[in-house]
Amino acid sequence: MQVHRCQFTDFVPQAINAIEYAPSTARLPYIAVGRANGDIEIWCIRGNLVYEKTIPGAVKGSLETLAWAHQCELTEDDLELFDTDQEREKARRRLADHAPRLFSAGLNAVIVEWDLARLTPKAAVDSYGGAVWCMKTNHAQTRLAVGTEDGHIRIFDITDGSLTYQRCFDKIKGRILSVAWSYDDKSIVTGSADGCVRIWNAETGKMAARMTLPREGRDATLVWAVAVLKNGTIVSGDSRGHVMFWDHIMHVVQQDFRALGADVLCLTADANGHTVFASGVDPKVTQFKLLIGGRAASDIGEGKRRGGARNRKWHLAGIRRYHTHDVRAIAVSSHSEHGLLITGGLDTQIASCESRGFPNENPHRQPCFPPLNGVVSVAPKGNLILQRQENVLKLWALGKAEPASRTLSDHMESGQDLQIYERQKDLLRMELSTKTNLICSAISTSGQLIAASDAECPKLFSVTRADDGSDGVVVRRVRGFPPENFVPEYSEHRGATQMRFTHDERMVAIATVDGFVSIVDISGWKTNEFVTVRRHCAHRNSKDEVEADAGCSDVPTHPGAAKAQKAAVVDMRTITGMAVSDNDQYVATCDSTGAVVVAQLDSDRHTVLPPLAPRKHEEWATALGFKSGNELVIPTNLNHLFVWDAGARKFTDWSRAFGSNNIPKTYRRMMSCIAGVAVNPAEPSCIYTFAANHITRIDLTQAPGPSAAVLNVHKRKQIEQSIIEKVVEEKEASERRSERHLSKRNRRQRIAGRADGSASMDVDDDATSNAASVVDSEDVSNIISDAASAKGQAKDWEATIVARLREAGINVAEPHNFRMTQRYQNLMHASFIDSNTMVIVERPWIDVASALPAAYHRHKYGS
Repeated sequence: MQVHRCQFTDFVPQAINAIEYAPSTARLPYIAVGRANGDIEIWCIRGNLVYEKTIPGAVKGSLETLAWAHQCELTEDDLELFDTDQEREKARRRLADHAPRLFSAGLNAVIVEWDLARLTPKAAVDSYGGAVWCMKTNHAQTRLAVGTEDGHIRIFDITDGSLTYQRCFDKIKGRILSVAWSYDDKSIVTGSADGCVRIWNAETGKMAARMTLPREGRDATLVWAVAVLKNGTIVSGDSRGHVMFWDHIMHVVQQDFRALGADVLCLTADANGHTVFASGVDPKVTQFKLLIGGRAASDIGEGKRRGGARNRKWHLAGIRRYHTHDVRAIAVSSHSEHGLLITGGLDTQIASCESRGFPNENPHRQPCFPPLNGVVSVAPKGNLILQRQENVLKLWALGKAEPASRTLSDHMESGQDLQIYERQKDLLRMELSTKTNLICSAISTSGQLIAASDAECPKLFSVTRADDGSDGVVVRRVRGFPPENFVPEYSEHRGATQMRFTHDERMVAIATVDGFVSIVDISGWKTNEFVTVRRHCAHRNSKDEVEADAGCSDVPTHPGAAKAQKAAVVDMRTITGMAVSDNDQYVATCDSTGAVVVAQLDSDRHTVLPPLAPRKHEEWATALGFKSGNELVIPTNLNHLFVWDAGARKFTDWSRAFGSNNIPKTYRRMMSCIAGVAVNPAEPSCIYTFAANHITRIDLTQAPGPSAAVLNVHKRKQIEQSIIEKVVEEKEASERRSERHLSKRNRRQRIAGRADGSASMDVDDDATSNAASVVDSEDVSNIISDAASAKGQAKDWEATIVARLREAGINVAEPHNFRMTQRYQNLMHASFIDSNTMVIVERPWIDVASALPAAYHRHKYGS
């Protein structure tokens, strides 16, 4: 098989400026990751850490801070509206049933609340104080404290879905860099650029106390981070690299640690306040633990944690370096069952590990690009590669290699490079005029059509080669796309999250931010004529949505048959995956609630798949791909593999037998979720699943094989070679022993023959007796060795190799399925453009690191 290994794509990831966990009252442990360009990635802990979607930021935008809110308790004003406890309890349940709210702010002085389903702003207000450097919700989830450039703390009311300015605190000279609420919400702690930690009365807005940090040099110390623990202790991190623990009553320093060699930029603490993590410009993550009477507080029972201040001490418990550059954000889960520590910063990667395993546990690093959102797509017939980033589209033509003769190809080794006679060509770099960064993009099979969408509306472009014979292309915006009725009139949102062309390029399937799947006929694109053929609404299953869709008459609309979902699910629902079958009969979609829908392109028939794991609520599809024919392959967040027969409308026999129960452990325990499925036309029974760090070939006509099998083909070959070489050495050693023992036996026989003829020879009787005694004194061990050697000659060395391979996880008696290679790293895309011709697009980390600014310099011994 020929592989185009493409490393020329120049995707430039953005730095991570903020990481925030959703409140523990949320239905699932969501994580928001804010990038420097304003994009917000939504991740979720679903067995693995799973990327869900990206909320596009404004073009040339910025983001400095994030905050979640999830109000579950009624305010005093709300309590007066209800007469009975039953009414109040119903109102509380209604609040808790909704999804959490997400706010962001940055240097543009605007606070934005985001619609997490439609990926658009829900509300936006001015900060009234310039750039926003920090933002935090109180523990009651009713107020938002914002620290601004002008030195004011401003409070915004966020009760009952609102976002309104409430009041302003007294002004200070420097800008507010960090903010935190006390656990009783009666006070606010801030860190500022004038080197002070201040405690504010949350009701009056007056300063209650000020604690000044020492300077190092002429410049004031910057307090980049503050946190308030459950027992009231205040923690601060500053530009000197110090982490300080403050007494909240006496307002004095309890303990002072030189935690880092440079600025401490971020702090976080667990829910109990027994562990604190800090990091910053010096990119090591530092852990502090509370000791009570010399024992870790987390190891002591709740009733035995009482003690005087003398018995309570913090100590530096561990240090690890997870990043190469500044760490700007750090967060630890407040969900008790998910103690996950997540860090991110200037090196663009998300690193995660179990907080209880720190510092001994190795982190898992997510790729620097969105792993499950297809920033790269390929035109198989046109041999073109399309990449999107922010509001820019880039197009390359694949290179060509010298064709190998049949005789030569039979003797070529795996991984051998072919001679290139035509390199790749950079054809297009197009900056789109959009208000937000792009959400999705797609290229047609021939490469003559490109579709892309931001949060407002999809766009279609035609691509033709230049007439002058140069390597350039001519790009033209196709007017009239999309047609006005590709979404109903009552829908206010026209952005698309997924788009796919059919293989004959007659139609395009569009998944909108409102949950519609619209099929648009584009066969008349040359004359700017487009028709919305039909609209599937299976992902829209709330009561209000079903009633609204039933009134659509302009386009055939087919509502879904899925069970109605709660508001908490609908508020987070986004279509995250799409695939079109090779025969252009079916389109499959999946969303962030776990629903998978298969619809026919030319009729109103559609199927909502049954739950992938009825008894488990954490099974979600991470990718979709059609195998040859009508079989839909569905990888999940737990690295299970389901196959749905769209024609028979049921799971295949292989899927029912092996989909979730017999997957090999090595494959199932991979931390990276499957990002896509590729199919080789020359192997109709096989699929290739790929993630950021591996590609695995799976034969869907064979059993998965042993659970503990070695899947990595390179590691497997190394183990096989090592075992075979060792057994060969043992065999050769055994043969040498046999020859040695045989020569000894022959010598004894010769000596014994000489002893028999000694009567007719003139020899010394004493010498003869001594020689005889020497022969006899070689003891019985030689005889045992001879017997063992004789048995060794009959030993089945082939059976020995098979047994040892089985012990190492390689069973030669069973077919080797799930063949994995990890040769390609930071894998962005994999697909087939022809039979036995594969395109692999990867972004080596060394290329990303070379584009980053200089890292913190630390002196090393001997340098």
